[in-house]
Amino acid sequence: MARRPVTFILLAVTLVAVAAASWTCIGPLGGPIYSAATAAGGEPALYIASKNTGFPLLRSTDAGATWETHGANLSNYPRQLVAHPTDPDRLYGIVSSQFYRTTNGGQNWTQTSLGSNTNGNDIALNPLNPQTIYVPCYKYDGSAWKPTSVKSTDGGQTWTATQLDTITTTTIYSAAVDPVDTTIVYMGVYWNSTTAVYKSTDCGETWERNQFPTSAYYIYSMLVDPGDHDVVFAGTLYGVYRSTDAGVTWNRQSTNNYNYRIVFAPDDSNYMYSAAYSRFYRSTDRGLTWSYGGTFPGSQIRTVMVRPGEPGAVYCGSTAGMFKSTDRGETWNEINDGLVLGKIPAVTVSPHDPTTVWAEFIDNDIFKTTDDGQTWEPAETPLSCGNVCNIVFDHDDPLRIWMLEASG
Repeated sequence: MARRPVTFILLAVTLVAVAAASWTCIGPLGGPIYSAATAAGGEPALYIASKNTGFPLLRSTDAGATWETHGANLSNYPRQLVAHPTDPDRLYGIVSSQFYRTTNGGQNWTQTSLGSNTNGNDIALNPLNPQTIYVPCYKYDGSAWKPTSVKSTDGGQTWTATQLDTITTTTIYSAAVDPVDTTIVYMGVYWNSTTAVYKSTDCGETWERNQFPTSAYYIYSMLVDPGDHDVVFAGTLYGVYRSTDAGVTWNRQSTNNYNYRIVFAPDDSNYMYSAAYSRFYRSTDRGLTWSYGGTFPGSQIRTVMVRPGEPGAVYCGSTAGMFKSTDRGETWNEINDGLVLGKIPAVTVSPHDPTTVWAEFIDNDIFKTTDDGQTWEPAETPLSCGNVCNIVFDHDDPLRIWMLEASG
């Protein structure tokens, strides 16, 4: 009986020592990027949001050379991040039914509800009056989910909902405001194997359905050509579509899949870029034809952004972090300094050499260091069909390594 208090005290001391231990991140750098925005201004900051819950934005003020966590946490990762067109400190994010806004570059956030049983997926600002904001939603009306436009005229403080149609919808992902005639708004809707673009010519008060080609499916992104506002682009599951009659009829211009975000190059509008899930896609003729650009690590490329004042520069985020091209997407460089976002389910130290460590980086690669974590290099991945949840070295053969794929 006399030994029990001593055992407890030793255990308590051990726990305190572990809790007080200092930790230093040694990589690998990178991690999943979900949404991004370029702030306003002459030397605009870049903001990105990782696919991590309860995490702040990351900001770069040196054209992506370094990144830092910046400001307060969001409750979840924003499905879309949008910057105010003239105020460099004002940003907006959408997290399910919650609209987030900051007036100090993410240091603090306020949130307002889009309404009960409402799920938002995109943010479209009126560029001439940024107090007017549209969010495409699907909203439960008591019997079914219906496509709905939720609109604010006071910068996101209050919202009103307008149902687009009586159809029962499964998804509504995208919206765009005509930058020339801002009374015109577009939203892309998909339901029961049917795709349509809804158009309003009265600031979202009423909506007209324009049927889409049957092979398109989900409209993930929309963009109006500022040089010719009758030309509208829609990034779909199966290609980029283009309309030359303000959204009435559509033609497919490419076959690349999952076009999550489309942007124009700010210095030459003949160039357009698309984040197309596993590849970067681009056009050199203002969206008439599209082709693959250079490649970079990771998958699920959901964001592409440009930065005014950087001719030829384009940024993309993947599950492996952030990447930058300075030659319009021909070649890419990793820009992950400060991005410590990866999920590492397995870390194993070699019993033959304690400076050699292997680590699984989820949705990215298996990484190896031979200098005790000072540098990391991707190792050859044995399988391409899943992540690894355990890595074991053979104690008798230093060249033999065992890996357990996926969740075991």
